[in-house]
Amino acid sequence: MKSDSTFKAAFNKCLSGCLNQAEFNACWEAMITKYNLKEYKWFIRIYKLRHKWETALSKDFFSAGILSSQRSEGTNNAVGFRATKKTSLTKLYYIFQETIRRWRRTEDIDEFNSTKSIPTSHYPMTSLLKHASQVYTHTLFRDFEDEFNLVVALQVQLIHTNGQKMIYQVYLEDRVGSAQAVMYDPPNEIIICPFKKFEVSEKYISFRWTKFAKVEVWNKQEAELKAKGLLNGFTPWHLHMLRKYYSLILKSHTIEEARKIIEESFKKDSEAIQTIVEAASNNEQNTTITTT
Repeated sequence: MKSDSTFKAAFNKCLSGCLNQAEFNACWEAMITKYNLKEYKWFIRIYKLRHKWETALSKDFFSAGILSSQRSEGTNNAVGFRATKKTSLTKLYYIFQETIRRWRRTEDIDEFNSTKSIPTSHYPMTSLLKHASQVYTHTLFRDFEDEFNLVVALQVQLIHTNGQKMIYQVYLEDRVGSAQAVMYDPPNEIIICPFKKFEVSEKYISFRWTKFAKVEVWNKQEAELKAKGLLNGFTPWHLHMLRKYYSLILKSHTIEEARKIIEESFKKDSEAIQTIVEAASNNEQNTTITTT
């Protein structure tokens, strides 16, 4: 069976291609019947352990859609592994250190791009996409765009209402067995899906994936540098302030009341700073005249 491509396709379908338990049961039964596998102990054993490996049955465990077989592949790709079984520990250490430096360089470039520009989309920039582009990093926005692309192919039908709660049937038009019931609770802004396919978390925008995720890190780093007297030697003060104000503007630019506060504060600060600058200039001129 190892050389049978149709068996491999059927087994892979059972492994990770099913949307729910009913579809998995149907695919598994069809496979073991077609290939006469019902009496094989190995298949009996792995079926008993199906909740540990079948993706449709393990929705309660966070995996980000990554299969266990893909984890080592993803790690090797991320590390850019150049080591072999003959590589010494010393050489492995240097490889890993270089990998970390590469990660940091890439991270700095991505962070700069995320804070200095807003990504574009192949789709018209609707309010949803605009919002995502303003809060997410560029990398996460591309992932969001991929999910948005999948939504375009979905069909949605209202099938039941219970008070203010509404039950929708969501399905792919050309995919048999893909229909799933999704409950929407407008007052509480909650979406619940039994198969965890369309569930929106309590905070649907996770702070760790936004452009502001490192604000606390920056503040902590700045405090440490100030305590050591190294702030000006590490990063100029004006760059720290530019970053802070830019983050503040990104957070508030969609809210009129917040924009008004920033504009009023800017006007007040500008007048106060202008007064200080003029006073400093006058003092400098007086000092020059006295000296001459």
